[in-house]
Amino acid sequence: MNALREALSDMDRAENSDDVIAYDDAAFKICTLLSSAQREVLKQLLFQGPVWDGNVPSKAARDDLISLGFATRCCFMGEQGYTAATYRAFTIFKVSGDTPFQKKPGLPG
Repeated sequence: MNALREALSDMDRAENSDDVIAYDDAAFKICTLLSSAQREVLKQLLFQGPVWDGNVPSKAARDDLISLGFATRCCFMGEQGYTAATYRAFTIFKVSGDTPFQKKPGLPG
């Protein structure tokens, strides 16, 4: 987790200095440091979210993503208990080259 936090600091510095290349490099480094469970939850939140807590495959991975700033707790349709991806999570996914989850039609999970 320390390497992830260091890469996040690199990403923050690059963002504050408008260094797009360094920003993307830091985002790619973060991709490589995320566990498979974290990547799976990240994709679920991005393409099927917001996601109700009972449908998240790994609560620990979700909690890690929240602590790293890639996910946030939210209300949906007047109900609590959902998690959604942040803009930063989308940036991480874009540079990963990973395959997106199939989007679910209708209401989020």
